[in-house]
Amino acid sequence: MKTKFLIANIFIVLVLLAVSCVEDEMYKGPANIEKVEFAPLEVTPADDVTITATITDLQGVTGAKIQYKVNGGSQSEVTMTKGNGDTYTGVIPKQADKAVVTFTVSADNKAGVSAVSNELTYTVGAPPIDYNNLVLNEIDGNSKAIELFNKGSVELSLTGVSLVKNNGSSAWWTGTAESGKIPAGGYVLIIQSNPDNPHLSGGSGISPKQNLKFELFGPDGASLGVFLRGDESNLGVGISDTAPNSYQRIPNGTGDWKLATPTNGAANPATGNDIPQS
Repeated sequence: MKTKFLIANIFIVLVLLAVSCVEDEMYKGPANIEKVEFAPLEVTPADDVTITATITDLQGVTGAKIQYKVNGGSQSEVTMTKGNGDTYTGVIPKQADKAVVTFTVSADNKAGVSAVSNELTYTVGAPPIDYNNLVLNEIDGNSKAIELFNKGSVELSLTGVSLVKNNGSSAWWTGTAESGKIPAGGYVLIIQSNPDNPHLSGGSGISPKQNLKFELFGPDGASLGVFLRGDESNLGVGISDTAPNSYQRIPNGTGDWKLATPTNGAANPATGNDIPQS
């Protein structure tokens, strides 16, 4: 009887040892990587991108990192930092516009086993530019200059911006990359036959004594503002002389067209006079 009891105890011990060994083998598997996310979701060239992941392992995580490539180039690595609970974070530095970034999160545990997440991708895109903040702000027939004003908080490229005179079939002036940019709150002058800067040089015919129309267009072809003096059916025909005043939006950048002393390259005055239409 004692022999049977001893054999039974030995059998139980062997079973427990076997279960323990199986559990030990199970614990030697890779870490579990979940909830891999990046922010912001809409990435611009000004954004560093924060990667977060939830990483768990029964034996303990010894380290985690982000492995990423830009436009399919060589691989770079960023060490992740453990935060609250099982959350790890790391930052991919800002990249150029239109860059395609692919990345994975990898983790090692105390058993020396590595785990790698599925690959994720994001594309860097420049923020949309609101050209509605670009204003046709002053037309001066005395100095033969047209003033554009950027009333927004972001600088605006002049590339593709255009001015059309008297409903012409071609632009009086079209901006190029060499025309530069208007800083936020800044002004630029497009001068008739500009001898100093051909990239800010318009055509002819800015007159203070003609029926006159100018229209400003954004790079996408959308109209951004119109000036019209006189009868649109008689554009270019003589009319009363408004010199030495110029046509200005009053208040500056937002108001209706008025007559006032020229303020080329600076803010328009608070008040002005009505523009004669004949």
